Amino acid sequence: MGCDVDHKSKIRRFNAFIESFELVDLPMLGRKFTWYKPNGLIKSRIDRFLVSREWLDRWSDNKYRVLDRAVSDHCTLVLDTVIVDWGPKPFRCLDVWHKDSRFREFVRNRWLSYEIQGGGLFVFKEKLKLLKADLKEWNREVFGNVFQQRDEIQKRIHELDAKDDESELDEVGREERKWLLAELRSNNLSQEAIY
Repeated sequence: MGCDVDHKSKIRRFNAFIESFELVDLPMLGRKFTWYKPNGLIKSRIDRFLVSREWLDRWSDNKYRVLDRAVSDHCTLVLDTVIVDWGPKPFRCLDVWHKDSRFREFVRNRWLSYEIQGGGLFVFKEKLKLLKADLKEWNREVFGNVFQQRDEIQKRIHELDAKDDESELDEVGREERKWLLAELRSNNLSQEAIY
């Protein structure tokens, strides 16, 4: 009883704080909850954005979304105020490629095989585009697609979380989600080894 009264008192003080500073609790789009206890029995909307009215006046065109859970028991919150097109994605080279004895030979052979006509910078840019596509395929063949595996695991976790949002998951669903979260942690370690 004493803990319940103390908890309610803290909630009232927090709500009074929000009111006194005239903060606005932005509406959450998409999901109902942002935190899940690992056993899946308790869920809450702990995480949120509180902004001032002045902030809303200045950045009224914003989007607030809740991403699927990854390793944490909290969902990531993303507040987008402006969508910026930064152009094409940059060329990147993964650290793990340099550790593979076949990498240099593969790059050299592919680079020399491209026949592009034009000026120096144009040829260089076009060859990079072709090499980027070939490296993407080579990476998938040599190292597997841990990113696709991650996406599939996260999709299934999201499905279970969505089902849990509507009605309680049964024991089988909670166990599957616990196993999937462990698989996601393992997948994240694999991805870290790639960079």
